[in-house]
Amino acid sequence: MTTTTVRTLADLPIPDGMPVVGNLLPLAGPGRHHALAQWCDEHGSTFRLRVPQEILVTADPRMIDTMLRDRPGAFRRGARVSNVLDEMGAHGVFTAEGEEWRRLRRAATRSLSAAYINAYFTTLVRSTERLRRKWRTAAAAGSRVDVLDDMLRYTLDNTAGLAMGYDLNALESTGDGLHARLPEIFPEIGRRTGAPVPYWRWLPLPRHKRIAATLAELNDLVAERFAVAQQVMATGASPSNFLEALVAPLADEPALTRDELSGNVVTMLLAGEDTTAALAAWAVYYLATHPRVHRRVREEADRELGTDTIAADAGKLRRLQYAEAVVSEAVRLHPSAPTMALQAIDDVVLDGVDGPLLVPGGTTIFVLLTNGARTDADRFPDPDDFRPERWLDGGPPPPAPDAQPYLPFGGGPRFCPGRNLAQIEARLVVAMVAAEFDPVPETSAGPVTERSAFTVFPENMGLTLQARTR
Repeated sequence: MTTTTVRTLADLPIPDGMPVVGNLLPLAGPGRHHALAQWCDEHGSTFRLRVPQEILVTADPRMIDTMLRDRPGAFRRGARVSNVLDEMGAHGVFTAEGEEWRRLRRAATRSLSAAYINAYFTTLVRSTERLRRKWRTAAAAGSRVDVLDDMLRYTLDNTAGLAMGYDLNALESTGDGLHARLPEIFPEIGRRTGAPVPYWRWLPLPRHKRIAATLAELNDLVAERFAVAQQVMATGASPSNFLEALVAPLADEPALTRDELSGNVVTMLLAGEDTTAALAAWAVYYLATHPRVHRRVREEADRELGTDTIAADAGKLRRLQYAEAVVSEAVRLHPSAPTMALQAIDDVVLDGVDGPLLVPGGTTIFVLLTNGARTDADRFPDPDDFRPERWLDGGPPPPAPDAQPYLPFGGGPRFCPGRNLAQIEARLVVAMVAAEFDPVPETSAGPVTERSAFTVFPENMGLTLQARTR
């Protein structure tokens, strides 16, 4: 009879660090996601960091499968992330745990199902038409397009409409209104979750006061829209947006509290803006850097949409299979959320590829969700190449049992409910841009880079656009 030795955190390798702060500096910088991937290459799929407290980091598929499957029972979201979001008024399905999460999840999933999104499709089309109009103007003027800024405005318009039936019209707005200040919130969340102490509570800087004012204005707007939603749902109408669906709970569930309603709408607004904007920006940029891909998307759009250039309904959008492949490949190369921070609720033994590991309760765990996109050559040969064709004809083969994972939208019970919406938005934009424009990279601000600030997003991503001549 053989016995298996259970490892402890002390048995795991640890990257070289600095006195006192340990491995903190690379984690606090803009290249945090690259640092984690490099350490994984150097030290194996499971290692530890000291920041100065110990953190477990893993890309082990068995451990990750267990953790995602056993949420929210045995693992919860990292306490620091949850505390920051709760403090900013974004307590909702993203941060809730236990039975509260189960109740909020049912409402959120129902409101973000494919059937509901199809009902909201006219909102997505309206935003895409505004983006097309704005970029036609830029093409005529020969001016530089800030791709990420316009994608943030585009997704913000969509999420404001879908979340609470409000036409923010960020794409056509100017000045320092809510449309301009909401995109500042996610980077601030990243700074706060990475800070060793919550100094903003005692020594608020001007940006902290600006964020507080933005959140107060957003909460006032949600309160106004809540009153409208109550009036609409009192007539017996079917829900036409996320807030109305939350106001009208399922027959066997209690109504959500006012704070739960507000927190869930704020969560959807913020999460649906940043992550999708980064995805759509990269997908559009790859059209400019890969003319062959651009031509094939255009040919597909011409064939399926004719001269419309914008898919008018979900049925037409589903026919744009190559555009969908472009979006999938952009996600693979540039996932917006490559890492998830979890916390073990109690002592637990995780079975891994290299054997079992004892994880003490309260341990923070960085889960590397997408490392397989770089390391699984059987699924993704030539992983650095942008190759949308790998997603056609059924897509890549399933992973081998012990291959590192590729889970850009998470997994298990807490799988991202906004996945359908994100992919629909990005596909609409990719098809429209390919059908309407010949995009060219504009690098006067420097090369395109990535920054990790809670989510990962591109920087210095500019284009010039030439209108298509038919």
